[in-house]
Amino acid sequence: MKRRSLRRYVMFIAAVTMTTSTGAAGASPAAPVDPIVTVVLPAPTGPDPVGLTEWQLTDTSRGDPWEPSRRRDLMVQIWYPADDNDTSPIAAWMPPGGQEEQLDYLTELGVPSGSWALAPSHSRRNEPARTDGGRFPILLNSPGMDDATGWSTAQAEDLASHGYIVVAINHTHEAFAVQFPDGRTERSAVPLDSPQHVLSDLLLPTRVADARFVLDQLTAAATHSTAASASLPQHLADVLDPAQVGMFGHSLGGSTTAQTMHDDARVRAGVDLDGPILGSVSTDGLDRPLLMLASDTSPWYGHSGWELSWPANTGLKIPLRIAGTRHMSLCDQQVILAQLAAAGLLGADKKIDAIGSIDPHRSIDLQRAYLLAYFNAAFGRGDTGIAETITRLAQPEMLPHF
Repeated sequence: MKRRSLRRYVMFIAAVTMTTSTGAAGASPAAPVDPIVTVVLPAPTGPDPVGLTEWQLTDTSRGDPWEPSRRRDLMVQIWYPADDNDTSPIAAWMPPGGQEEQLDYLTELGVPSGSWALAPSHSRRNEPARTDGGRFPILLNSPGMDDATGWSTAQAEDLASHGYIVVAINHTHEAFAVQFPDGRTERSAVPLDSPQHVLSDLLLPTRVADARFVLDQLTAAATHSTAASASLPQHLADVLDPAQVGMFGHSLGGSTTAQTMHDDARVRAGVDLDGPILGSVSTDGLDRPLLMLASDTSPWYGHSGWELSWPANTGLKIPLRIAGTRHMSLCDQQVILAQLAAAGLLGADKKIDAIGSIDPHRSIDLQRAYLLAYFNAAFGRGDTGIAETITRLAQPEMLPHF
């Protein structure tokens, strides 16, 4: 495995047996006919225009685990319902760190550098927030291990277009690369040969502390009791609703979601997108609802949280798997790799290993539909509870993960 693959998987699968493809290694994809293939992000499905901003936050009470002489410094991305003036520029699909990570990942897969580009997002940078819809629920988002924010834009934009404020956290010095306004770039400092316990003893607690700190800052911003609120786009602080908080995340971000819910009762509902259950939540369980969406070859089946009976768990647990998917289906790679394969830039076997055989449009539609329906039910935006909502939404590709 190459560098990103190692960092993403080694510590995860040290204690589990992961289902892998047994097919022969694919040939290098043919050289592109055209010099550039532009990968297009699917448009959000909701009625609200979407705004996007980046917010720098410094936790003065906490040193950085990888740079103890500095306070913990974070960059977050926020997608939100925006006004409809269309006066601000369209934002990039990913921030620079996410784009750099994307290039590194595709290069490892054999996609020729310079053969592809990402289209812009559907969000307007720093557009004023919508003010005629009251306050909007906050959904924290934690990316996968090594991932920068922007790798789940398809999910984030769609939720924002339906009246949610999605706040994605760059976990500094674990994320591939994070750019700060002063021009510095902080890169991953997680050693490739880190033992398994680093995952639960260092990365997970750091991520949970990041999430709780960001939530503290959002709560303070909602009452304009922090100077940082002044740097948010116009009206955004006014429409934050810290009384309605959910969280979702892919891979280690799903693990972070479950443990953050365990440690912080403010997070009322969560979604784990193909991540293991780690930390004290694995034995203590939760008293609030958790939707669990697994890939079709998820290695977590039968392990803590994914087993038939989660000891001590009293909250609603809904474990599902999406037929025909793989681990990277549950983020924007479902969109990107499918389009590159269709253009002949990525071998079919490598595409299937990463994102499975499911129709990519169908996969994204399912993810968006289940995330939206679940959070709508969790925050009383529908006429049914969570369990009934998910039952009514039943689709043939969504299978009970038992």
